[in-house]
Amino acid sequence: GRRSQNLKMAEARSAVAGLQVREIEDERSSCGNIFRVWLRTAVRKYHRVRNSISNGMWPTSVHNICILCILVFLFMLSDIEVAESIKEIFWDTGDKLHVPHELPATVRAIIVACFISVVLSVVFMKLRQIILRSLLGYRGWMYESTTPGQKYLTMLWCLAVRVVSGYQPSLYSCQRSLPRLPVPPLHDTIVRLLDSLRAICTSEEMKVLEMQAQKFESTLGPTLQRLLYLRSWISSNYVTEWWEKYIYLSNRMPLAINSNYYCFDQSYAHPSHIQSSRTAVLIHNCLVFKRLIDREELQPLVLRGTVPICMSQYERLFSTTRVPGVDIDEICHYSSTE
Repeated sequence: GRRSQNLKMAEARSAVAGLQVREIEDERSSCGNIFRVWLRTAVRKYHRVRNSISNGMWPTSVHNICILCILVFLFMLSDIEVAESIKEIFWDTGDKLHVPHELPATVRAIIVACFISVVLSVVFMKLRQIILRSLLGYRGWMYESTTPGQKYLTMLWCLAVRVVSGYQPSLYSCQRSLPRLPVPPLHDTIVRLLDSLRAICTSEEMKVLEMQAQKFESTLGPTLQRLLYLRSWISSNYVTEWWEKYIYLSNRMPLAINSNYYCFDQSYAHPSHIQSSRTAVLIHNCLVFKRLIDREELQPLVLRGTVPICMSQYERLFSTTRVPGVDIDEICHYSSTE
């Protein structure tokens, strides 16, 4: 009896309770929100454009271009008689650029110096990128110990890489200088495949596999190897697309324990027993880390302080989702400005 009475009273109170209507924001607050959203988007686009320019110019930088421009300008206005022929070439460049002779010599020198410094910087930048990519193709350092008896060739290689590399690279600065994934020889691939199958195959099965491997190496193998070489020249990593499509997106296994990642705020210590507080701290730190990635303020991973590692997967750590499909899924990534 008392329980039913309490329920009736609760229903009566809910029936006569006033409607909770959210207050309508005035025009000033809405305009302020629009301005803040616009400002946030503009800042994100600024960082994206700035990082694109910086990454495209790496291992050189805007500071190097400015310094070179000042040196060329001072050289053109100097009285060095030994380099008169070089100065004449610089001044002739101004004539080819159709710089008006009515302008003061200082202004003409500034225009020519800016043009020459940009051209020389682009040439040196491409040259350094090619040299750095060639140097990073050396992999002998992975098979040598770090003892004082290390080979002098590897020591000279490390010195050359550090000299050619730029300073203070951002998160994606080294991407254009990384070498392509090399294609192993066909015979070595077949040998490694057979060695990996010996532990799970019988002797009779291994004989059949060896005969099939010899037939493949002498018939279809060389043609596929040439196609693989061609693919490696038009992509930075010939395995990435196939691995992502057939191993990852086509996989029909549960994602929770096979593909998805997870994170803890603390593995052993518990700074707080309030779950909402720990969740808030975790979300805040994730957003701070996302901002570091968007602004490319994270330092790229470098092995032994010399060899940079590909950092392209950091871009899809946030703002990325996997859209389910019938036979194959699709990865959708959104930029921070969207």
